[in-house]
Amino acid sequence: MQMNKKELLAEIERTRNILEEQGVVVLDKIRHIPTLCEPFLSHNLVLVLNLGGTAKVEYDTEPIDFLKDDIFVLMPNHTVNILEVSDNLKAMTVIISKERFELMKHNYPDGYQENLHYHWRAHIHLNESQADDILSLFRVLHSICWSDNSHKKYLFHYLLESTFMLLQEYRVANGVATREPSPSEMILANFMDAIMKHYADSREVRYYASIFCLSPKHFSAIIKHQSGKNASDWISDYVIVQAKALLRYQRHLSIQQISQRLGFPDQAAFARYFKTNTGMSAREFRDSRQLL
Repeated sequence: MQMNKKELLAEIERTRNILEEQGVVVLDKIRHIPTLCEPFLSHNLVLVLNLGGTAKVEYDTEPIDFLKDDIFVLMPNHTVNILEVSDNLKAMTVIISKERFELMKHNYPDGYQENLHYHWRAHIHLNESQADDILSLFRVLHSICWSDNSHKKYLFHYLLESTFMLLQEYRVANGVATREPSPSEMILANFMDAIMKHYADSREVRYYASIFCLSPKHFSAIIKHQSGKNASDWISDYVIVQAKALLRYQRHLSIQQISQRLGFPDQAAFARYFKTNTGMSAREFRDSRQLL
């Protein structure tokens, strides 16, 4: 049974609150994923296991057919556009907050190096046995997520580590070998991390190019070649996603306060930027109550 818009908004808010509290949310028996009119960008780490049905999505600029037993690993700061979803789609999803993801990177730098694979190839097709193994881990994570277990922090830690280790093993077994990322690929991955940290400091390509000690022209060429998308678009997409989230869910904040949080010199500058990148004013977006 599909949720109506009010129910979906309530579920999104509930999920957001739990994610902030414990850093991990596991959603079971997802049967309705709305198609979107535009790409969205997540700053969380998201794993989606397809239990049945199909979907057509775009990951950055890459088209993907999402089939039964497939798993989709959405790394932070990448864009996804959901184009088509079958009526019989069933999925299970693990959402890991950006704070917990940063902790995972810090505690296991070797594991993070392996998982850089997902920056460029987010989609893995598993065989039935492999999918059952991952589903078992997801179900244990789900049970822990919605329990009052006093050891949640440690259980999440080991279960997530086990999940990613299994996925790495299955990638190799299925002929998708892990490889060392090239210097240009590492620049793209680190650029996405830099946007998340500095989007309120600057929206200029030259600012990010300077982080990597590169000229803006050379830096832009690397990002375009590696992702198929301009560096300026990566920056503006992230800023707009943050703006939309604040307009939608922080309704106690004025548009002036939101512009300050996003690092704009004044409300007028934010208004121009938002209108240029979305085709509507910030006020119109807030009043529309449309879902991202």
